[in-house]
Amino acid sequence: MSMIAAIVLAAGESSRMGSPKAGLPYPEPDGTETTFLDHLLHVFGASRAGPVVVVFGHDADALASRFELGGARGVINHDYRDGMLSSIQTALRSLENNSISGALVCPVDHPDVDPKIVDALIERFEERRSPIVIPVYQGRRGHPVLFSSDVFEELLAAPKTVGARQVVWDHQKDLLEVEVSDAGVTVDIDTPRDYRAFRGQSD
Repeated sequence: MSMIAAIVLAAGESSRMGSPKAGLPYPEPDGTETTFLDHLLHVFGASRAGPVVVVFGHDADALASRFELGGARGVINHDYRDGMLSSIQTALRSLENNSISGALVCPVDHPDVDPKIVDALIERFEERRSPIVIPVYQGRRGHPVLFSSDVFEELLAAPKTVGARQVVWDHQKDLLEVEVSDAGVTVDIDTPRDYRAFRGQSD
């Protein structure tokens, strides 16, 4: 059975949102509210993924102190201004001593993830051993994206100006798209308007 890490990216400045997206309230199905980061920690904790790494960056100490990471590990990307790729690289370096077969990457502003989707991606990866596995909902690619350990060196060497997309582009012919029935994989919340739409609130 493969060991697939989960990387949650929470290092950005959230400048368009105006407050850290990791701490935004997330509505759970039972009517309670957690936060984007707490929800993702629950999702990955309820799935086959592990170990779980959370990458902090902007105002890292203050943000990290707000959350109980449980079994997850927090790491700090001091170069977070270089973009999302730098956070992925920070997480991969922190995992170098782990015998993992791949890593799921999920930005904290893509919180609407289900453990069943995570497990389905891992299962398809084990079946096909594709270098990259991407969930797709009605033709739209989403998150989390599973990168095989075979492409970790490519991620570590990818150009900052392009980021992880360079590795995805380089593997267009052999990556695996997994069609899912959950629209949550495509939910991307960058602005207050996005958040209001996610909560079903009008402008």
